[in-house]
Amino acid sequence: MKIQFFDEFEENIKSKYKLCRAVSVRARELGEYLMAARNMERVSIKGPLVDTASQDPLEISFAELREEKIEFDIPKEEEK
Repeated sequence: MKIQFFDEFEENIKSKYKLCRAVSVRARELGEYLMAARNMERVSIKGPLVDTASQDPLEISFAELREEKIEFDIPKEEEK
């Protein structure tokens, strides 16, 4: 049984592991960015690349992936 949610991203990322990895890495970056923005600190991390009212890093990273604003490469040794 396929997960419907995964079907939406299957063309860009071929496995559920890669999807999870891509989104979690970007969500972690966005979390740091949003925390720094709340504390009025400067960081060298790119902010959200899509227009959204959400402040949830995971939701934003899925939106970025959906709109093909981010790409993710897994090193060769992890592809196996």
